[in-house]
Amino acid sequence: MSYTGTTALFAPGPNPRAPARPWRSDDFFAVDDRVRGGTSHSHTAIVQYPPNNRGELVFSGFLDTLTLGGAGFASQSSTTPFPVKLSKDDFIGLRLVVRKQANWEEPSPPSDGSNPGGGKGPVTSFVFEIKTEEPKRRPDGRRESVVVWEWSFTLPQGDDDVQDGRLNMALTNDDFWVFDSTWSDFKPFYRGRPVDPDTAGEFNPANTYEWSLMARSNFQAQSGPFAVQLHSLNALPTEDQFSATDPNAVASALPVEQTEPHPESWLDEKSHHSFRATSFRVPSPSGTTSVTERSSGEYYGFALFIFATLLWVGWIAWALTPDHVLQSVGIGWYPNREWAFLLPAWSLFAVLAVYAGFIGLNARNTPELGEVVNVTDTAQNVLPISMEDEMHLFDDQDRLEKSLHDIYDLPPTYVSRQMHL
Repeated sequence: MSYTGTTALFAPGPNPRAPARPWRSDDFFAVDDRVRGGTSHSHTAIVQYPPNNRGELVFSGFLDTLTLGGAGFASQSSTTPFPVKLSKDDFIGLRLVVRKQANWEEPSPPSDGSNPGGGKGPVTSFVFEIKTEEPKRRPDGRRESVVVWEWSFTLPQGDDDVQDGRLNMALTNDDFWVFDSTWSDFKPFYRGRPVDPDTAGEFNPANTYEWSLMARSNFQAQSGPFAVQLHSLNALPTEDQFSATDPNAVASALPVEQTEPHPESWLDEKSHHSFRATSFRVPSPSGTTSVTERSSGEYYGFALFIFATLLWVGWIAWALTPDHVLQSVGIGWYPNREWAFLLPAWSLFAVLAVYAGFIGLNARNTPELGEVVNVTDTAQNVLPISMEDEMHLFDDQDRLEKSLHDIYDLPPTYVSRQMHL
């Protein structure tokens, strides 16, 4: 998937495009209604299979409304900071890319035919929350409630069931839903109830302390198992990229005649999905041609090129010009020419010495072949496997398809048995 025009905050790992951080399930912790005596629950996991979806984050769980008499919520929170400051001067909002078909189906308890959990319908509405202040701790260890800024989005049940106005249909394709939000879409709430914006103060996303994903019953409107698979979370710059990818924003911000959309194909570098976009050619209101802005780096680069060229010419003149030629033009003193040759020679030797030093340092820190640290360390995450299993782990397709756990280390004895015995 292309991140052109946005700043990626979180994306499939292990090495997403900078400055994005990879999704990690251990960055999240559950904040469910069990803290109030409810039975809703949630968890996160990283997709490992199939390969095209590897690294995406699954937010899943079960939303119950019966235990608390119609109320209920399940959420996963994270205090992992965004890789960039979400200043309103630099960004206009967030973009959330959700895979239409999640690779995980949350188990559902037996039902008599009614919707599980006591709600009127399945879970389709979710909330993205941002807290701009750190909650204080009560004497019993529980966190006190603070004002939370919430943006709600609804997953369509089909291509014709589009109810969310922030769904970007220009970027939505066969595999992904794309939701765009502006900072004005984030509304203040306190313990699930709206707060007067004048009382809550100004929303400042640059001071984000904690952010989370939530499934809420909305007073028994929805309940049951849910699973949302997130591909990426991106920040939308304040420049024209947001308008260029949102037909509604273009129509409202620039009420001029538009030409026919020109489709482009963006190739997903990670999962090889075609991610369609639409660019709108909007004529300039003044009819003049815009001038391309040039960055200051171009001028600095040109100045550095001139300086390096003059330095090189001066160095050559110092090293090779005969004495009588220099004296004839009025240059009576200059450094000894030996330095013109000694400095480059010593520099080359210093480079070779650095290589030799690093090679020696690596050789010194490399453990012997018989050391156990070559096959294990303190960060190991060994997958428990029975040596009596007749089927190879990677031949068990059913187990791979249903697995959403993080990456594991295989015991060396198991690897040796499968490879050599």
